[in-house]
Amino acid sequence: MLWIAIVLIALAIIVMYLAIPGGRLWKQYLTDVKSSLTETNRQRSIQSIFTEDYVAELPALLRQHIINGGYMGKPFMDNMLIYFHNTKFRMSAGKKPIKIKFMQVNFANRPDRHAFLTGRIVGIPLQAKDSVLDGFGSMTGVLAKQFQLFRSTGAEMDQGQLITALADAVYMPSLFLQEYVSWTVVDSCTVEGEISWKGVTAKGRFTFDNNGNIIRFDTNDRYMDENGKGSSLVPWYVTYSDYKEQNGYFQPGSVSVNWMLPDGDDTYFVSDHIDVQYSIDEAIL
Repeated sequence: MLWIAIVLIALAIIVMYLAIPGGRLWKQYLTDVKSSLTETNRQRSIQSIFTEDYVAELPALLRQHIINGGYMGKPFMDNMLIYFHNTKFRMSAGKKPIKIKFMQVNFANRPDRHAFLTGRIVGIPLQAKDSVLDGFGSMTGVLAKQFQLFRSTGAEMDQGQLITALADAVYMPSLFLQEYVSWTVVDSCTVEGEISWKGVTAKGRFTFDNNGNIIRFDTNDRYMDENGKGSSLVPWYVTYSDYKEQNGYFQPGSVSVNWMLPDGDDTYFVSDHIDVQYSIDEAIL
């Protein structure tokens, strides 16, 4: 029965391999994050503080969001590491959502953003990397840490990742003050931001509640990727709710991410346990 023993050993090795964190995509993710850390650390200037003078030129609604969040008197964040716990993700409209682990690192000096997703499809590990590195966006999905499901790059991905970085600034308001972002007041509860980097420009609108907290972000400048089979502009929005005190800041505790489709909204990402760390270095990854 030697062959049975060999098969069992091979199966055990495969199971162990699939169970151990990591893989080629994860290594590439770490490489990308470290590249952004190296470049932004090189650009780092004297540490600034959130003061009334520094935020004076921002629209009043954005200033109030910063005040409400407890950022005044605290250092500007160069970057943030954000974990989304208790998260459900839908691969495409109509499919059943799966439980995932999701993390990302965002940067302020330039709008780099690196997100990493892990989950399982019928028990098989799924990994996805969603990044923009100095203006170049990409999205890659891998099954069983080896088999590429999709990879998307190009101008549409560059633009989509850029506007997502603007939406993420709800948790990293130092990005509001960067030269590559400009603002237009739309009405008493809405501010439009325009973000431009490496020849790519996109716009999105932040909506505020009566207390000056951001509760929604909308854009028409994000492409919906069909798992590497093409893309098209589709209205996209994020909702922020359940504001709470965490790590000394007052921030949204829940987030949902949505496409506005002809047959109704597709809520494809929901998380209600969010942990944010600021100005990290590579040792923490």
